[in-house]
Amino acid sequence: MKKLLILLSSVITIYLIGLLALNSHTVQDRLLNIGLQNIVNNDQFLDKEDSLKVVICGSRSPLPSPGRAESCVLVEAGDDIYIFDMGNGSINNLQEFQVPWTNVKAVLITHMHSDHMADLPDAHLQSWVQGRNAPLMVYGPEGINLVTKGFELAYSADYQYRNEHHGDEILPMSVSGFNAVEIIDNELIPNDTPGLEILPFVVDHHPVNSAFGFKISYKGRTVVISGDTINDGSVQKYSQDIDLLIHSAISIDIVERMRKVSPTPQLNKILLDIQDYHTSIEEAGVIARSANVKHLLIYHSIPTPRNNVMERVFFRPIENVFKDYTLSDDGTRVVMPVDSSEIIIDKIN
Repeated sequence: MKKLLILLSSVITIYLIGLLALNSHTVQDRLLNIGLQNIVNNDQFLDKEDSLKVVICGSRSPLPSPGRAESCVLVEAGDDIYIFDMGNGSINNLQEFQVPWTNVKAVLITHMHSDHMADLPDAHLQSWVQGRNAPLMVYGPEGINLVTKGFELAYSADYQYRNEHHGDEILPMSVSGFNAVEIIDNELIPNDTPGLEILPFVVDHHPVNSAFGFKISYKGRTVVISGDTINDGSVQKYSQDIDLLIHSAISIDIVERMRKVSPTPQLNKILLDIQDYHTSIEEAGVIARSANVKHLLIYHSIPTPRNNVMERVFFRPIENVFKDYTLSDDGTRVVMPVDSSEIIIDKIN
């Protein structure tokens, strides 16, 4: 009993000392300086070992899901970063993850739906203030130049004000804006990353007249990003024996249940319409199994499960089809070291 009282007294004493210390300006300043250093230090993002890495920076579709951004997939090959799609809210995640924008070589847009490109203007700003030395490189489908020119026009005053405030040395107008390049089916995306190939391929997302998936290969490790598509055979074709398939998927079951409780005719019609131009979760499993994919990562889930019960129902159709799958969250990270078959799945800090 005496030992317990001594221990309790020690704990209380330490607690009181801690409270007193927090009232000290010197202690407050030291703690604040440590915190600020952690906020601005982004060296922790890049891996020490050579790998192909994926970070999901936006995991949901346009249907609301608290705490999730719209479609965005970051791919890091060595120390070079390529970002596929920039849906609403994704830029906040990229900033929170402390992505080093000077290492971002290009943004690639799968197709021209707003939930895949809404944050392009903020990507422009963040990369500009962090020292981008050329207009932001953007690859996209037919019409991407019109999109970027529209953003440049809309933000022209913003560019001018920031340049006038900070000066050419910090925010030069010569590197403001976008360098937009139209994607060509099966033509490799130019890059200076040793060992990296980015191959775009056409997918079917009708009535979208130009939509792409991507196969990324880096020193023997491979990833395919489906983009939004029906199961037309294209994703399966380019996914043979790959390490990771990142596929969008819809639960027809859950969407139909949502239609039954839809409060408006407009929402009911939209929930019906979205069913005919997305791959179902069962089809995604069949694609992964048929292509001998090592792991299937579901993103742009429609609707994104909000709890364990909803997730179980979402994945029912795949239970007996394909076993090695994961539902992504914002921050889901997949690391594939080179010269290895290891696939490490965790969450970015």
